[in-house]
Amino acid sequence: MFRKMISRNPCAKLFAFLFYVACLVTAQAAIAGFSAPENSAGFVTVSTETGVVRGKVASNDTVEVFVGIPYAAPPVGELRWRAPRPPQPWSGVRDAFDAGSPCPQTGRLASSNEDCLYLNVWAPHRGPRHRLPVMVFIHGGGQRVSAANEYNADRLVTRGAPVVYVSMNYRLNIFAFFAHRSLTAEDPQLGSGNYATLDQQQALRWVQNNIAKFGGDPGNITIFGESGGAQAVCVLLASPPARGLFQKAIVESGPCQWQFFPSLTASEERGADIAAQLGCTDANPLPCLRALPANVILSKERGATTDTAGAQPAWGSGAFPIPVREAIASGRFNRVPLIQGSNRDEAMFDLALRYDRNGNPLTPAQYPVILAQYFGQSRVAAIQRQYPLADYPTPMRALIAVLSDSGMVTNNRIGLCNLHLANQLASPHVHSYAYEFADGTAPYPAPIFDAPGSQIGAAHTKELSYLFHQSELAAAQQKISDAMIGYWTNFATKGDPNGKNLPNWPVYKDDQQWVMKFDTNSVSADTDFYVRHQCAFWAEQGYALLSGPYPTPTASGPDNR
Repeated sequence: MFRKMISRNPCAKLFAFLFYVACLVTAQAAIAGFSAPENSAGFVTVSTETGVVRGKVASNDTVEVFVGIPYAAPPVGELRWRAPRPPQPWSGVRDAFDAGSPCPQTGRLASSNEDCLYLNVWAPHRGPRHRLPVMVFIHGGGQRVSAANEYNADRLVTRGAPVVYVSMNYRLNIFAFFAHRSLTAEDPQLGSGNYATLDQQQALRWVQNNIAKFGGDPGNITIFGESGGAQAVCVLLASPPARGLFQKAIVESGPCQWQFFPSLTASEERGADIAAQLGCTDANPLPCLRALPANVILSKERGATTDTAGAQPAWGSGAFPIPVREAIASGRFNRVPLIQGSNRDEAMFDLALRYDRNGNPLTPAQYPVILAQYFGQSRVAAIQRQYPLADYPTPMRALIAVLSDSGMVTNNRIGLCNLHLANQLASPHVHSYAYEFADGTAPYPAPIFDAPGSQIGAAHTKELSYLFHQSELAAAQQKISDAMIGYWTNFATKGDPNGKNLPNWPVYKDDQQWVMKFDTNSVSADTDFYVRHQCAFWAEQGYALLSGPYPTPTASGPDNR
């Protein structure tokens, strides 16, 4: 159904493509190929279940960094499109100085490899070293691009409550989400189409079995992710095999109210089409498919970058039995304390790519035209009354507010009113804390836009610069960063973000809808979020609802003239 919706909705198809491009640009503009820093004062060795690893002491003797540790056997040959297997032990000492290869992805094939299931560990070098809370990060990139080694965690590890940090590569694209009836028959319990989810669970098992040797507590693990990584966190919450692998979760720019994951049946049908396109038409096409070079297989994904159903987990198997929203609403999920948040200007990233970066600033005349293309002509007048151009410095800023509030940023409905709904769904079952990142001065993880004004706004991904050492910060920005890191690491420690010298962050409740706002020069909680982002209006329009489908626009997509 989702694929059909995309096909008949050129507007949604275009925006899905732009979201993919945004993910690609961010991933490739970040700290490409990060390795353990060279200005190390020494080395440190740790004995894991599979062998001894040697890391570096870095960042002025404050952190120990181990990169490129295998957590699973290479998923190649007969292991392509199978659940991950444990890694082979090694003898001697393995240097953990250089990150493993990124998993195969569009635009990066030359530097990527299917032998990619590696993880990184950052631990404090000084201070307490016994049973520290563990924070496991799942990178974003739309499930298509990026890698664990692109995030420098020394800021997170050294500026808040002491934690051990872990990040992992996981399979992407067609290697992560390919489903086929023959694959499901090979593993009827877990099914097919969810290899990224199974990789993440394998990494968490590695953490449980080994992290104590790095000073971490295997019984106190927080998973957190951004964008596509947040989507992965939501699926792990809904995955029965992940039960007990983590004790807390943080969801950044991807609140767990996702609606458009394909079913396993739909993904299997798509897989049969892809197998035929690849020339594998036998009754059992798996030997043929597993013999093909990775670049040939990836070309089918490269040719379908607008088909987001191809880079999505599939529900309907033992690994992911029911949709995330249904799982959380019914309480049938891994019940752990949650932080869920979004950025005020989520849509800015994609719109800047479409207009500002191409030298085509949005005009007042285009505003109602584009509204009609996203929401249908019948809603344009009401939206213009609610978001009049006179209230915004430019038509672009008005459109950013409309799309960010409504959740029409992408077909995964990243948006502010959906954040409100996600916390409504979760709060009856677990302690849920909500936040809005609203600091428009925050830098992108790397400078990617050259259009005037395109950097101004709390856009998708910007909060990462405050958690990771992706950019240098001004004094005011550093204060917001320190507060966020304090909250995140306190939450990882005890399931409550509050702590000394931090403004109180109340738990979200249906009758007390507290949202912590990280704004320029201020950090404070309020209950105005629902009104501030016009959520009642969007519910009246049929968007941002607790249940039921979104309306589907039928007009052709916006042009670039």
